[in-house]
This record gives sequence, structure tokens and C-alpha cells, in this order.
Amino acid sequence: MSDQNQIFVISEEVSLIGELVSAARQLNNDGFSTIAAVVIGDQSDVQRVGSFAVDQIYWIEQVPEGYLVEDVFLTLWELVNQHKPTVVLIGATTSGRLICGRLAARLDVSAITDVRSFEQVKDGLAARHMIFAGGAERLERPRRLPVLFTIAKGQFEADIVQSHTAPQVIPVPFRLPEKRAILRERKDLPPISVNLAEAKRVICLGRGIAHQEDVAQVEQLAQVLGAEIACTRPLSEGLGWLPRERYIGISGAYIKSDLYLGLGVSGQVQHTIGITNARVVVAVNRDPDAPIFKQADYGIVADLYEVVPALIQGLHEA
Repeated sequence: MSDQNQIFVISEEVSLIGELVSAARQLNNDGFSTIAAVVIGDQSDVQRVGSFAVDQIYWIEQVPEGYLVEDVFLTLWELVNQHKPTVVLIGATTSGRLICGRLAARLDVSAITDVRSFEQVKDGLAARHMIFAGGAERLERPRRLPVLFTIAKGQFEADIVQSHTAPQVIPVPFRLPEKRAILRERKDLPPISVNLAEAKRVICLGRGIAHQEDVAQVEQLAQVLGAEIACTRPLSEGLGWLPRERYIGISGAYIKSDLYLGLGVSGQVQHTIGITNARVVVAVNRDPDAPIFKQADYGIVADLYEVVPALIQGLHEA
């Protein structure tokens, strides 16, 4: 069976599927293709994905308990190999990147990672994507179809589109993988209610903050400013002061906020690639040569421990 005018979107994160569908609509501006979403979850996830006005939903509904997201690879490979969509959009999560690489290798097709936008060029479709760990961008045109793209959260805005017909839901049996990692232990993380991709104001902490207890003062500033708190990778994955969901960077969140306030952020490219689409960037750092100032609209060369209390007082008095 061949569905040469079909676009697949795949992610284990339902919210990211909405953004992938928006990207698929940009690719489908002529309306000649259908958009099919692959859902790995329960009935509520299927209903939510249906609100994005896709044409079909392939529902992998019976993943055994204890299996990892990557274990759906064999099922996905058979699904893609059977329907042969022209384009496959995959969420650039940790699992999504692994699945994309394996799919591309098994299908012997191209994979373009970390896509930021699509453009129509003289010779066809091109994708603008990040290279060199976010240090540069490349406009790349795949020479043949099908092609796989990975897209990180925050690159496209999810839209709720009214559809006159409900999507066709097609159950897909889960195939046991040939080889798999064994899950030995699972620990619950504390619930996190943050979506940096949709935040209008973001305060980001870097290694300039000396102690974990000092985060409380920044939380006061965030409350007064109506901002979300974020951090650089060392504070999250290195020190564990803030949860990973608050980490901005090439393997973390990408923001499109009206305001980004960096406190003690040095400005390494792995981080600043995540703030490229922020409208106004304000940086506070004691080092006048910190790379963050090259990307900042406003820079304050000062100790954040002096600036933060002054900002709180000034905002209270405003």
C-alpha cells in the first residue's frame, strides 16, 4: 500500500503533535496531502489529537506496561514502510531523535534534524535547520522523498482548527521489538506546571547564582514581573537546582517570549540558540566580556545580587 500524498507526524508528547501538525499544514499549502498523526497513548490522547484537525490517527493503543517509548520503533517502521508517506515529522524529544535516526537508517532515507522553518525554493521544498550544535543554520533541500524531519518544541505554534469531519482512527497493533533496553526502575518526578514555549516573560538563571537558596529571591522577582523561571543546563542537569523542564537550550526548551531576562548567564551558544526568537533580551552579568551581551538588546554589567533586589523594589514602586 502506498499513500504518496500523506504526511506523518509522530511524537509521544501530545502537545508537540499539535505543533507538528501546524508544520505539516505549511508543507501542505496546496491541500494535496493528507495529514496523519501517530498516537502512542490512551483514548484521551486520541481525542486531543483529533482537535488538531488531522485526517487520520494511527493509534498504537496496547503498548505493554514497562516498555519504553523507543520500543515502538519496530511498529513505526512497519507503519511508515507500509504507507510510504512523502514526509515524516518527528518531535525532537530525546526518544524522538533516537527513533528518527533508526527509521532513517532502516528505511535508507534522508533525515534533517532540528528544523526551524520550511521554505519553497526554485527546486522544491527546503528546510532551514540548526547545525554545529546551534552555532549556525543551513538551508537544505532533500534530493529525494520520502524525508524525515525532527522539530523541537516551540518552533511552530499549535492551532486548533475546526474540521467538518472527525479523523479516521486506525488501531495499530504493537510489535514486540527485536532488541530492547530493560526498564529496571522508574521514579516519579514532582509535577511541573510550566510551558516555557508559551511564556510571555522568562527569567533565566545561569551559573552566576551562587547558592540554591538564592533561587527564592529570583522567584520573588518572577512573581512581581509575572514571569516564568528558567535556567541554563548546568543548573538543571548538573546541580539539579531546577527541573529539566525549565532548562533552555539546544536539547531543552526554545522560547518566543516578549522578554528574556538572563541573570548570571554567560551566553554559550548551546543556550542562546534557545532564546533566538525572544523579542527583547536583557542580560545581567559581572563580566563585561560575557558572550550573552552580543545577543542582548540591553546589558547590565553588575552583580545580579545587587540588580535583583533593585528590580523588585522598582517594580513595587512603579
